[in-house]
Formats: sequence, C-alpha cells, structure tokens
Amino acid sequence: MNHFSKTRRKFLGGIALSTMGAGLSYAQSAKYPSRSIRMIVPFPAAGGPDTVGRLAASILGNKWGQQIVVENMPGASGQIGTNYVVKAPADGYTLLFSPPTPITIAEHFDPKPPYDANRDLIPAALLGRNPAVIVINANVKANTLGEFIALAKREPHKIFYGTPGLGHAFHLISEIIFNKAGIQLTNVPYQGSSPAVMGLLAGDVQFLVQSVESVKEHIKSGKLKVLATLESTRLEAYPDLPTLAESGLGNLDIMNWYGAFFSAKTSPEIIGFWEKELSLLSKDANFQKKMKEMSFDPVMFGSQEFTKMMNLERTQWANVIKSAHVSIKK
Repeated sequence: MNHFSKTRRKFLGGIALSTMGAGLSYAQSAKYPSRSIRMIVPFPAAGGPDTVGRLAASILGNKWGQQIVVENMPGASGQIGTNYVVKAPADGYTLLFSPPTPITIAEHFDPKPPYDANRDLIPAALLGRNPAVIVINANVKANTLGEFIALAKREPHKIFYGTPGLGHAFHLISEIIFNKAGIQLTNVPYQGSSPAVMGLLAGDVQFLVQSVESVKEHIKSGKLKVLATLESTRLEAYPDLPTLAESGLGNLDIMNWYGAFFSAKTSPEIIGFWEKELSLLSKDANFQKKMKEMSFDPVMFGSQEFTKMMNLERTQWANVIKSAHVSIKK
C-alpha cells in the first residue's frame, strides 16, 4: 500500500464528527436564513456537484421555507465560481458547493488561482462522495484494463483520453494510472464531466475516468465498457468489476468528495448552523435513498474534520503530482 493510501486510511479511520451546538443557538436567535440563498456550483450542470448540490438545496430550502438557488458558474477548472464566492459578501447568503479540484488541487496549477482556498474559504461540511470507474468506448478492442494497457503500449500516443478539465482530479488520477502502467495517452480536456462523457460516446476519446452516476446508463446500454473501479473494494452495483489493485496497479484510495464552503469572514454561527443542518440531512432517510439511487455515498464530515482532511489532501496531491510528473499549466 502506498503512502497516500496508508495516510488517508489512518486519517479516515479516526475521524469523528464534532459537536454543533453553536449552529442551533444561532438559528433560534437570529432566524437565519431570512431570504433566499445562492449556491454556486463551479462546474456545468448535470455533473456530480450539481446533482448533489441541487438535491441538498431542494430538501433544505423546503425545510427552511427559503429558496436555495443553484447557479452553475463553470470555467478554469472550477476557479471562476470559487473566486466569485471568495469575493461575495460574508453574510451567509452565498455559498460554494464544490469537488476537490478548485479547493485542494488548484494551488498546484501554474499559474496559481487568484485566491487561496485555505485562507479565503471556510468549509461548513463535506456532504457526499462519488465512486469513480474507468470506462472506454465500446469499439476499443479491450475488455479488461490489462488488455487496454497492452493496446496502449502497442500504439503509444495514438489513444486519447478525456478529462472534465485540465487539472481536474480525474485528469490527475488518469495520469497516475498511466504512470503506474507505463503508457502514454494524449489528453483532451473538456469543460465538465458531461461533455467528456459525450466525447467518449462519440469516439473522440477512448478512455475516461469518471464518476459512476455519469456513465452507468451508458454502461448498461453497452455503449461504454467499464474496466475497473478506483475504490479499494468492489462496488455493490458492479460486483464483478475488479479494483485497480486486482488489475495489477495498486489502489489509489482517493476520495471524490463534495463540500459546502463560505467566504472566510463568514460568522462561526452561520458555519455552525450549516454544519448542523448538513449533518442532519446526511442522516435523513429520503436523502440517503436518493443519493444511493444516483450512486453517491451520503457521508458527512463536520467543519473541523473536513479542514483536517483537506490539509492532508493538499500535501498528498503535491506528492502525487510530483511523483507522476504531471504538469498543470493553465
């Protein structure tokens, strides 16, 4: 097991949710929220963060009697929407709902983003994760990851792989896999997961690392072949699908999470309120059912635990990018 996996497992194994009393007292005294809230998703519609964000917004908005308006603000691998929230008024009425890319990975870009996610944002909670798989176009003459690797070795630089954007977590994961396998593929960056999947279906690219919910219908229809899961154990939905370790490459143990963030100057009471409400939401039977139907895991980390995890991730991503010789120039 590599250092990335051992460190993450040690951390995740000891995680526990913190108490959230501050949020309750604030909600009772200040009657927050008293008007509609904007949830900024820094990626296109129909992707993982958009899907989970809209589900959370719908349930919480109905509960509070206030509309939570989801706005997609894609661009620059999530940096445009993230920077918008960083500069928004710190009044609790604008939040970011995001995956890791603009939060723990973007600082390794060249040039760096116009914000410091560690300094300029404060997390309320992590709300859900999304298992990922390796899929290829059905016309590719390979049925296992081993067969695909052999094909790529016979035809170096002739096979293309798609990504949701330069520097996206799935871009880096793909490069790590290629580095482990000793193959070289040409990257075709798209503006989000949905366009990347469409590119794979059209045959413009042949290989894609993507979340299960984005490709499951195409796997079912036979338009795509699924070769392996990035999870350390087999997926319930695909019990015959091998893991990376079972395919001879070793597990990555990288979490594709979704979390809620506010401008760093937002009051601790508002952060506590959201932390409490998202914790309750993660335990809601209806939310859990809908998440699992969409192939998401309804896990939840509180603000402090989420912060610790992201600090660990920042170091891990730096090591991974260096060891895999990945260049992220914007």
